[in-house]
Amino acid sequence: MECVPQAPESPRPVGSPREAADDLLAQLVSLSRRSRSFSTAVAHRCGLQPSQIHLLFSLYRATECRVAALAEQQLVDPSVASRQIAGLEREGLLGRRPDPEDGRASLVSLTDAGLARLEQVRELHMGAMAQAVAGWPAERIYRMAHDLEELIGNAEHAYQALSGPEPVDDPGASRAAANLSGDQPANELKKELS
Repeated sequence: MECVPQAPESPRPVGSPREAADDLLAQLVSLSRRSRSFSTAVAHRCGLQPSQIHLLFSLYRATECRVAALAEQQLVDPSVASRQIAGLEREGLLGRRPDPEDGRASLVSLTDAGLARLEQVRELHMGAMAQAVAGWPAERIYRMAHDLEELIGNAEHAYQALSGPEPVDDPGASRAAANLSGDQPANELKKELS
């Protein structure tokens, strides 16, 4: 049985900022899940695994690096990164040379074939994205890109706060949290925040 995507609902009525944030979070979670499946489809089309593409893109950004640094960046054990690198090297997508600063280590980098494979990956993603927004005015697309960029920056800041110590009870913070839940009209919330 084939799953047919449902047409998006019309915009929901505007609720509280917390309700809007909840809706946004649900859409981002959905996009994240689908993004993994999109990446898997593109990887398979290019004859690779998604983890291999992540490794290739990391090397593209770094230009050249040690296996240990690449493993750390990928959040995997160095032995896992070494196996991935060896496989990509056999396919001719990566090259390796001795590290001039430490003869025991090696530096890995993309080959021309590796760069060409990444370009193939990018073109497949771009083709799909262009099809997804076909018919949208360019202004809407630019605005969405800008809004996502701003959201990513703000989310990084907000989630960094979660990795620090837990905040001390602050009556002002409790009041602000209550305001986000819709307990106070929006205009009163604006006054309090200004």
